[in-house]
Amino acid sequence: MPRGARITMEEKGQMTARSPEPYLPKRGLPDGTVCKGCGIVYHNKRWQIVAGSVAAQKGDVLCPACRRIVGEDPAGVVTLSGPFLAQHREEILNTVKQQEVKHREKNPLGRIMEIREENGGIVVTTTEDKLAQKIGRELYKSQRGELHYKWSHDQRMVRVDWTR
Repeated sequence: MPRGARITMEEKGQMTARSPEPYLPKRGLPDGTVCKGCGIVYHNKRWQIVAGSVAAQKGDVLCPACRRIVGEDPAGVVTLSGPFLAQHREEILNTVKQQEVKHREKNPLGRIMEIREENGGIVVTTTEDKLAQKIGRELYKSQRGELHYKWSHDQRMVRVDWTR
């Protein structure tokens, strides 16, 4: 424990309150339900990419990521800026896209919603806050620069600013 840190009785032994994710169903879905938007499968209480799967329950359901995309409600916004960006644009965009591919292997709900040019920079919106954070960390690790995170009050969204 850091020096000077104190745990009060109310905090000790309690789990951190998890922010409610409005796009997750309140109840489970039937096993084998397929997202009508992207084709991932709800299996063992998780959305998964199932190679060559034959869906048992073709439903009229959208997964949480597709619901975010349709509702235009990103969980992460990554803003890329600076003169270095203009000189290394393709390399940086490749890094962003590679992070999505790696992240989707573990969690198919983490996706890039949009990549757009804005005010001389690039804005990337994501369906998960963790993907936005990974994109920022990887750019900082591979390209250096400055990296800043800003979480929303309810912890449901993160803004990541990378500049160099």
